[in-house]
Amino acid sequence: MKKIIFFLMATMAGTLSAHAYTGFGICNYGKEIVPAVICYGPAVLKGTTVVGGMKVAGPLKAINVMSGPIAVTGSADLQNSKIKGPATITGSLKATGVSFQQGLVITTDDILLTHSTVIGSVTVNSQTKKPYLKMECGSTISGSVTFGGMAGVIQITDDSIVQGKVINGSMEFVKKKCS
Repeated sequence: MKKIIFFLMATMAGTLSAHAYTGFGICNYGKEIVPAVICYGPAVLKGTTVVGGMKVAGPLKAINVMSGPIAVTGSADLQNSKIKGPATITGSLKATGVSFQQGLVITTDDILLTHSTVIGSVTVNSQTKKPYLKMECGSTISGSVTFGGMAGVIQITDDSIVQGKVINGSMEFVKKKCS
């Protein structure tokens, strides 16, 4: 009987680990491969590969992460990461050395892209304040930038580029030394 119970518990544990872990409170992931991340609270990922997608309701800090699509409701601080699916963020974004490979939809008035690339378009939604998209240090957006709601401003260094159109917004060139 004990062997049967142990076998059933081991089988259930293996089955549960194949699905996304849903966390409440602070979710921490290290250098590991996980099928998906669903977190209700702050999430910190360092060196994590998320095979599926990531859904975070709270602030996200991700360093050296590879993920499929992401949906964040909260501020996002991403560093040296690759987002293979569409990215949807409701909150401020600070991205350094990040590759968004299927576009970006963001609801905020504060975005900073440093040494980052967006393959596809960027849509910025802000209903209360004029949104600012800051692009510096060789950042690239291969598609258009559309400001929904309030008209926005792209503050861009001369080594960065928006390859598509700017819709409902303007561009300001700023000087900044990058290392």
